[in-house]
This record gives sequence, structure tokens and C-alpha cells, in this order.
Amino acid sequence: MTKISFIKSDDRIYNIERCLALIKSEVVSAVRNSKKVVIKPNCVSDKVQLAATHVDALRSVIEFIRPHVHGQIVLAEGSGIGDTMTAFQNFGYLDIQDQYDLELIDLNTDSFGEVELLNQQGDIQKVKVAKTILDSDCVISVSPPKTHNEVVYTGAIKNVAVGPLLQPVNGLSHILSRIKNYKSIIHQGPEILNWNIVRLYQQIALRLAVLDGYEAMQGDGPVDGEMVPAHFAIASTDPVAADWLACQLMGIDIADIGYLSALSSEKELANYFVIGDEWKDQIINFKMHSDFENIRQRREEEI
Repeated sequence: MTKISFIKSDDRIYNIERCLALIKSEVVSAVRNSKKVVIKPNCVSDKVQLAATHVDALRSVIEFIRPHVHGQIVLAEGSGIGDTMTAFQNFGYLDIQDQYDLELIDLNTDSFGEVELLNQQGDIQKVKVAKTILDSDCVISVSPPKTHNEVVYTGAIKNVAVGPLLQPVNGLSHILSRIKNYKSIIHQGPEILNWNIVRLYQQIALRLAVLDGYEAMQGDGPVDGEMVPAHFAIASTDPVAADWLACQLMGIDIADIGYLSALSSEKELANYFVIGDEWKDQIINFKMHSDFENIRQRREEEI
């Protein structure tokens, strides 16, 4: 059975700490023998807090795993809008850097490896992906669940799949500024983007997914949506399972989400076991993106 922990209360920190405690043996097993633990927050914008991982969520995860990690913990992100280090400053991440002796890395300017993905024509092309993520044997995603303008929903899996793709940053040297914006390259319509997310996810050792739904986003996400005070947290060492539960709580059918549909199976869904608080009476039907009908995955019988 695949464990997914779910807690809902009026305390963000308690929610996450309790979720992790409920699956402590699985979390400890994931981080204890890892050579390089990388925490990947979600800072798609350097200005919009609702679109970003809250610092208290990061602090809660770090406090929980730190006694079991041998070596320095890395906090790594590559913002899609604005500057990563500006995001770290604006959202309070620099405050916890010294407290926990974190190594901070801007994935947009990281050294890179290459992964084969699809371009707009459906042809294979090589894209540059940050080596900090590719080389880690334990990536932890800590992100808010949000509606999305191209793939319906974004959570743990999309956070680690798209964030490590390189993109140029204003003010870099002439040589670095010639780096292609690989975040944009893979966004070639819902069908290709969903396929690319699956391919990237399969290249990354995502060992723990923490979804902080204390303040989630509905509507025109992942940046311009509206806040929903959902007040829940989810944790699982199976990222697909964590995203599945978040979608259930948001009233989203995963059949509408291409990458989650591709990564799920009826057999696996039948083995999901939710522990913690009762979740089925906590479902909120989130407002979908205004372009939902065009971006959702079409079922064969509808075509």
C-alpha cells in the first residue's frame, strides 16, 4: 500500500509536521542514505507570494529531515518570472539559510546535463537541465497546489520537472545570455508539455512530495489565480499519489491532466492509503482556469 498523509487545521506548520510524522519511517528511509538532498520550492514568480512556497513550509520540512541528513541540505529553484535570488529574498528564504546552513542554488544558472524532449513539431530535441537536480539522489518537492494555464493542475511533479530547466537571466555575461530559455521551449501546447513533464519526471529522483495547501490557488494559476483558504497539507514518498490526493481535494479529475493520467494506473490508485484526517468531506471544488476547456486532456470518447 502507498501511504499518503493528510492533515487539515488552522496551523500551517502543524499540518506539515504532522503529515511528515505520520510517514516518518518512509521519510527517514528516503533521506538517510542519500548523498545529496535537494529541496525544491516553487517560486514561479519572484513577487507573488501566493504563487510561491511559503517559508514556514520549508522550515517545517527542514526541521523534520535535518536530524537524518548527512551533509548539507541544498535549497534550489529556478524562477520562471523574475530573478530566483530576488524571490529567495522576497519570500524569506535567506532568513533560513544561515539558520540551517543551507546551500542556495539558482537553477537557471546552474551547470547542466541534457535530456531529450519534444519540440513544437513533435521532434526530439535536447534541452539543458540543472545538474543540481539531475545529480541528486533525493529531491524533495515543497510546493503549493495550484490550477494551471496549460496543464490544468500543478503540484509536486510539475514543480520538479519544469523548474530545473535552464533559462537566461537579465544581466548575465554575453556568453551566458546566449543560453536558450528551455522553460519556454517545452511549453509547446498542452499535449507536448504533458509528454515533456512525464519525460523529465522520469529523469529526477523525486523521493518526497510535500504539498502545502494552507493557501492554495484557483482560477487563472499558476500566478494570477485567487487564494483558497483550504488549510491542508499532504505528504507522500510517492509524488504521483500526493498529486492525486491534492486533485481529489480540489475537485479535479486527473483524467483531465495529461501527465498525471500517464503516470497513474488503476492498480496503483487502488493501493493508495490515506492516513491522518478524513479527507473525503474536505473536498472543495476549485474554480478552474478560464481556458480549462481548451487545455484539459480530452477523453477518446469526446473526440
